[in-house]
Amino acid sequence: MSLKSIRIETVPARIGIIGAMLLSLAGGYIFAKWCFANAAVVRAEYKEIADLAVDLAPSDPQTHFTSAILLEKTFLPGDLEKSVAEYERATSLAPNNYVLWLALGRARERSGDAEGGEKAVRRAAELAPNYAQVRWTLGNILLRQGKIDEAFAEIRQAAQADPNFINPAISSAWQFFDGDTRRIKQIVGDSAAVNASLASFLAGQKRFDEAIEVWNSLSAESKQTDFKQIGEQLSQQLLAEKKYRAARQLSEPIVDSAPKTDIEQIANGNFETDVRTEKAGIFEWQFGGGNHPQIGLDNQQKRGGERSLLLIFNSDNGKEFRQISQTVIVEPGKKYQLSFFYKSDLKTPTTVRWEILNTPDGKILATAPAIGTQADWTAASVSFNAVAEAVTIRLVRDNCKSPICPISGKVWFDDFSLSKTN
Repeated sequence: MSLKSIRIETVPARIGIIGAMLLSLAGGYIFAKWCFANAAVVRAEYKEIADLAVDLAPSDPQTHFTSAILLEKTFLPGDLEKSVAEYERATSLAPNNYVLWLALGRARERSGDAEGGEKAVRRAAELAPNYAQVRWTLGNILLRQGKIDEAFAEIRQAAQADPNFINPAISSAWQFFDGDTRRIKQIVGDSAAVNASLASFLAGQKRFDEAIEVWNSLSAESKQTDFKQIGEQLSQQLLAEKKYRAARQLSEPIVDSAPKTDIEQIANGNFETDVRTEKAGIFEWQFGGGNHPQIGLDNQQKRGGERSLLLIFNSDNGKEFRQISQTVIVEPGKKYQLSFFYKSDLKTPTTVRWEILNTPDGKILATAPAIGTQADWTAASVSFNAVAEAVTIRLVRDNCKSPICPISGKVWFDDFSLSKTN
């Protein structure tokens, strides 16, 4: 391909071309400088770098915004005022950016200009009316100015828009309204999410009766799905305070796989429902860790129904003994009888038996007769007086007189029941 040259004869034309080239070079330089400043300021950790970026790109709002942030962190005299000035410069360059207005509002309030802070955050709210963080910030600025009703109107909007603000909203309302639950629900809202969080908060304040009342206002479906974790935490708080009856009533609806039974009854006492060897609830059959005895359900040997609980022992020294227990709700001051059936084919120099403990302190209330080593289906029972609102039935092995105490064989249990006696 042949090359052709274009001759520019006139001086004005040559000057025009040279001028265009110079303008292009200048524009490229300015653009490169702006890009460098913008890239540098995004990663800036020191205010000196931010100052350099501002000098290189004074019309870039990002350089002023970063400079303002870094000046705030120095805590040096005069830097807070400089920081506010940089925030103001950033908002003037990007007047429709709500993030800049929000930051300016916070900075103004920190510098002592509450009115200016409120004005800036209100501008952010105009630009982003549905953004929860803006509503939360505005609400707290108003709250610190004593504008209570207006403040909580904003805080409520924030909590409705973002569930993460529900707990802090409840905490703020709690302080301002002296723990008035009714007023708190009016202020923060009466949604299911608010009630679930409020129930947890009330439990943390040890106001358990109110916590349970609020929790019970939720639907059964929401207790098992959206707020199951809160319900489990609430149940654990009640158990820690030894409020077993309330904990059981609260936990039963949220543990859909747990066997359902009435208060003062053994759960799954006939073993017709599967038992869980791991992560069982406190009011279900619980099995300790280990391998001795092996535990299963037997549909060949049963006293009634379709199956029984089978324990298989095979220990040479008898040192391992896997605990089996269940906690049951009772009425303090009342007398009860625990009844059950067993079948056994055991070889052991010691004895295995059930005992009844007072759940809060672990004190033994009664001990059932020892399980016979060779027996067809045999009825057994033990009576006890309830002291607190929960007892724990537990299978134990008596201490052996010999250092080596082997145990082998099988034992079946079935048809546990609990009844009040005169």
